[in-house]
Amino acid sequence: MSPATDSTSSQALLVTSETWPYICGTPRHTKLMDWLRGHGIEARDVSVGDAVSIITETDGAQLIEYTELLRNADGHRYVDPSSPDEVAATVRRVPVRTPPPQPKRADITTLALLQAIHDHATRPVPPGKYRWEMPGAWWTLCTVYPENVVNAAYMREDDRGHLECGVSLRTSWLADKGAARLVELQGGEA
Repeated sequence: MSPATDSTSSQALLVTSETWPYICGTPRHTKLMDWLRGHGIEARDVSVGDAVSIITETDGAQLIEYTELLRNADGHRYVDPSSPDEVAATVRRVPVRTPPPQPKRADITTLALLQAIHDHATRPVPPGKYRWEMPGAWWTLCTVYPENVVNAAYMREDDRGHLECGVSLRTSWLADKGAARLVELQGGEA
């Protein structure tokens, strides 16, 4: 849904469709939604199926790019008449007035990190592919968080005994203790 940026502009991702599940409910989510509201963007109308990014144009102008779910005159979302399987939406660009909130290790909660690792390990592998060919949780999180923030969150959970790894934390899987903690955080019983 996002318009292609031309070759002379750059894009910094704040959240993607793949990372929304790991940002919702975290301190980062709250800060990001407050920042969007501060730019006159109704946070509840931002599509979680699409990216939110900052586009820097060649002249240095910065724009927030996001997909807005549209509402009718009664304030209700509606189906796109040209695509009856989709909600009506449009890509918007709004000038950046203040910089976005800086991500911190605490923004990647234990639940978010363990869930991302679990999801990667249980995601169906397309025919003809191997799991190692699919971007793992570490790489997915690094699309919207600085590498040092993701590394710090991984080390925190490794120190708690929640992760197992071979030669690199980047390819960690959940230890039994981590799997039990994930179930507990999800509100289930271990």
